[in-house]
Amino acid sequence: MAGRSIDDTGGGVNMIPRVGRVTKIYPNTGKIQVMYEDNSNTSIPLPMLTMNGEYSMPAVGDKVMTMHMENGSSKGFVLGTYYGGGMQPKANNGYRKDFVKGVYVIAGSGAYDLTASKEINLCAESSSASFGVNAGIYGTEATIGSAPVPEEGEEIIPDSYAHFTEESAEIKGKDKVFIEAEDITIKCSYGQESFENILKRIERIEDELGLPHTI
Repeated sequence: MAGRSIDDTGGGVNMIPRVGRVTKIYPNTGKIQVMYEDNSNTSIPLPMLTMNGEYSMPAVGDKVMTMHMENGSSKGFVLGTYYGGGMQPKANNGYRKDFVKGVYVIAGSGAYDLTASKEINLCAESSSASFGVNAGIYGTEATIGSAPVPEEGEEIIPDSYAHFTEESAEIKGKDKVFIEAEDITIKCSYGQESFENILKRIERIEDELGLPHTI
């Protein structure tokens, strides 16, 4: 249904709000075609409101609010979707932003959660992460490595890395692996022992064999 004209320009140019359903999307130009169910008319491709440069297009079938010049439907733009008419909120408090199906963020009560149904990639020339008291990186398979920033679509193959699965842990250094701590303990099915005691045992064996200490 065509709405009342709104004059908020100060120059006598009136705008008419309308409600329609998306019938076609032009992703390369940021435009949308809308069908108005009150008269079954279809608009020309209308530009989507950018929200300060944010690219987020509605889906075909979504109901949207449009704004047209009073002199016809050839000039106007799409304001965006709205709740109702089959679209209901996916959250009832805090903040939620859905990017595409299966990818969204939820923020509230001092927490920020990013969820993706397939994968999350973070790429930058330089980056850092700082956590509070508790921090964890978990997964059935996880790799932490050092490699150049990849080109888009390029596979990352680190030269040095730590790779973890449910059954094993592997640490590799391209040239060397350096571990430093006051106390290092090695544990396996045979038992467990501190690395310091292992070195002392090696020294005693070298003394008994008359060999120079290698460490």
